[in-house]
Amino acid sequence: MQLIRALMGRFFYLPPVITSRSPHIRDTSSVHYVWNSFVIATLPAWILGMWNIGYQTLFSYEYLVSSEITGWRAECLQSLGMAMSADSLLSCLALGFLYFFPIFIIALSTAAFWESVFARIRKRTPGEGCLYFGWMFALVLPATVPLYQVALGLSFGLLIGSLIYGGSGRYLVNPVLLGLAFLVFSYPALIFGEATWVPIPGFDQPTVLELVSDEGGITVIEQVGYVWQDLFWGRQPGPMGVTSVFAVCLGAIYLLFMGIISWRVVAGSLIGLVGAVFLFNAIPGIENPLFDIPVYWHLLLGGFLFGTVFFATDPVAGADTSLGRWMSGVLVGVITVVVRVINPSYYEGVMLAILFASLFSPLFDAISVSLNIRRREKKLKQQQAKNTYSSEKIEGSR
Repeated sequence: MQLIRALMGRFFYLPPVITSRSPHIRDTSSVHYVWNSFVIATLPAWILGMWNIGYQTLFSYEYLVSSEITGWRAECLQSLGMAMSADSLLSCLALGFLYFFPIFIIALSTAAFWESVFARIRKRTPGEGCLYFGWMFALVLPATVPLYQVALGLSFGLLIGSLIYGGSGRYLVNPVLLGLAFLVFSYPALIFGEATWVPIPGFDQPTVLELVSDEGGITVIEQVGYVWQDLFWGRQPGPMGVTSVFAVCLGAIYLLFMGIISWRVVAGSLIGLVGAVFLFNAIPGIENPLFDIPVYWHLLLGGFLFGTVFFATDPVAGADTSLGRWMSGVLVGVITVVVRVINPSYYEGVMLAILFASLFSPLFDAISVSLNIRRREKKLKQQQAKNTYSSEKIEGSR
């Protein structure tokens, strides 16, 4: 209970520790403020994601499976007097929440456990990112994920990606993405198996990006009946908090307005994606329909925008210099398109793109610093040459 109170206190209140030694920086920003801002920014994605999970489940039961939903979740809805219909907004939200809540609790408990273990070993208070890690990890998972995989994946991400290096603010790659990558490669059925995205036993409803990749391009989307508005608002199968482009845009506006993320990373990622798409569209004689996917569909498909806004802009794993952020963002956009178009075994490349960009961030910063040093040295030499010429001219005039 003390740990739970400490975690809740970290979210709602400022830490009691006051810096007593110089240097002093007077600013409202802090580590826990940054992590809390990411959680707040994802609330629209979470709300629309809860509705989408409930809608996909109830709609499939009502029109596609032709059977009634059963289990403890159905009993909860019935006890509250809610209609088991996809047309009921409250029923969809409640059902989606009942799928999300156990996953989030396991993720939060796992993060709290490991944070408390390392805090006790190092004799310090738990890290500020506990709530952030548990929350974000739950958002990027499907509703059908086994609970033991939630604990296993986040444990790997936190231990290997963060805690052994010192915890929040001292990791090389985002622990949430590292844990997700561990699950994807250790349990491929989590993403590529049947009955993954809609929590109905034996019912397979693929994501729109999976349809495009496996069934032959954009024409399949139109034949199935999807329109771009469905993807924009988030009415599509997918992870619990990733499907709504509209919600991601709201979160991006909030984070940019609060100064939490760098607009250069977001802009660079968009430039990289647009440039790579135009390049593939311009290649002649290719019969692969994936080469012809237009830019606006790439922006709507998969979790590109979610990953760009909430993970590629990670203030710890990302680049620190302006040029490094541009380069990191461009790399994310390019790799995402390359993996989607060329790689036949894994159709979503944004996770791998962000992990690669995080690993290259120190190199990008080093390049940026080196170029800046050269520029300043050149400017200094020009100034020295100008001063020498002026001195010689003065001496000559005497």
